[in-house]
Amino acid sequence: MANFTRPQHITIVGGGTAGWITASVLAKGLIEKGFKISVIESPDIPTVGVGEATIPPIIMLARFLQIDQLDLLKNIAGTFKFGIHFQHWSDIGDSYMHAFGKMQPNFHDNSFTQTWMAYQQELNLAPIHSFLPTAHAAYTGKFAYASKRPDNAPDNYFFPLTELFHAYHFDASLLAKYLKVYATKMGVNFIPATVTDVVCGTNGDIEKLHLNTGDTVPADFFVDCSGEQGLLIKKQLKAEFLHWRDYLPCDRAVVVQTENNQAPHPYTKSIAMSAGWRWQIPLTTRSGNGYVHASQFIEPQQAQDEFAQALSSDSKITDFRTLKFTTGCLKTPWVNNVAAIGLSSGFLEPLESTSIHMTHKFSLELMNAFRYGKNRQQEADTFNNNFYQDALATRDFLIAHYCTTNRTDSEFWCYVKNMPLPDSLTDKLNQFKQTGFIDLPEGSLFAFESWLQVLTGQKMQFNAPTLSQNYSDADVAFFFNNVKNAVSSEVQKLPSHIEFLAQIHQSKS
Repeated sequence: MANFTRPQHITIVGGGTAGWITASVLAKGLIEKGFKISVIESPDIPTVGVGEATIPPIIMLARFLQIDQLDLLKNIAGTFKFGIHFQHWSDIGDSYMHAFGKMQPNFHDNSFTQTWMAYQQELNLAPIHSFLPTAHAAYTGKFAYASKRPDNAPDNYFFPLTELFHAYHFDASLLAKYLKVYATKMGVNFIPATVTDVVCGTNGDIEKLHLNTGDTVPADFFVDCSGEQGLLIKKQLKAEFLHWRDYLPCDRAVVVQTENNQAPHPYTKSIAMSAGWRWQIPLTTRSGNGYVHASQFIEPQQAQDEFAQALSSDSKITDFRTLKFTTGCLKTPWVNNVAAIGLSSGFLEPLESTSIHMTHKFSLELMNAFRYGKNRQQEADTFNNNFYQDALATRDFLIAHYCTTNRTDSEFWCYVKNMPLPDSLTDKLNQFKQTGFIDLPEGSLFAFESWLQVLTGQKMQFNAPTLSQNYSDADVAFFFNNVKNAVSSEVQKLPSHIEFLAQIHQSKS
């Protein structure tokens, strides 16, 4: 085992989005410490180039890398995202939004969510997302960065525009190209070649890689970003993969690019179909579309035909392509001197846009392990535990979208409505039904506000929480009307999303 406390040579196998995010993070945090970073990217593997949606932590990646947000967005056909619009999920014709941000303000000594849940039936209150500034901005096509809360403002004062949490839509292949330039400028050694052989030592560590160019690349540590094949972590080190297809049966995506037939909206669309759902991700140059479906419930041509019919009014730029994937994850993505990041570590389908977040988060964790860790096995154990717990929590949140449906109009929806659930999710759903709350670990990627928007959007029933004291219906109705009016009036002042994007592209960065 190499000395974990000294500078090392780290080689990343695979480029693409995962490889170049990892390379950029490691370069930013480790090259100044004397580490050498290399990326082996095969020119024989084409990029997928689908539209990609993200969640708010992507902003922290740009900040860590000290990348100018305007320059980044210009180069990746980027638009902004305030949340995800769900259509036909609970039932055909129903819709709701899972919007970013916190539920504000409190009502006396009660949280906003407690108050809404206690009175939503009695006062026939609007859906919970209606009170979020991000949801209102999304549906009215507005965008701006969050404003700063005034200094010394009383805690109970509500400033809607301070709650504008956002993320990005972008072309994933363009992001990979952008970060490739960034990482190589930082000093990353780029090797355009294909790995032909992996050589392990007697202790089980990988020692070197043979390439199709005839070269050999030795390294102290390897990062597997080779995609679902897991060239190092699965094929060589035989890490255990946990299949979750019983819970998340979708395993295919038909993808196509279309022309923008309207101004790009600042949210992702997720529209339920007969055997899954389709996404619509608006970029500045085009729209990315995909039909995520379960192949056991629909034939390939049927899926493409259904998708084509749904897109009938949109002009195609590319031909239809079908991507295959397997839902699940590695129990231990760090084995010996190899850590898997990206698709090689697992995939939980694109429903809540978590894939790039997991890549970003665990490339940072790996970087911190090398910067501050003293013992490789201890760092590996921490990395593996954190990854697995995040994967389980995300898995449960995704399953909750499916199993709470009221639809029975196809074999697929009947299956997901009645499928056996993991105990961890059953416990969460039972707690919500009984108490109107879910006790989640601190720092959960999807906080209770996210669960609440999805579960109430799916029409799930719950016992309303008890408030600290009784209030008159008139007082409560006045409070909610004030919040909604404040959100509406403040959001109305914002520029349109398309105007904001135009300003970015006209500005100098």
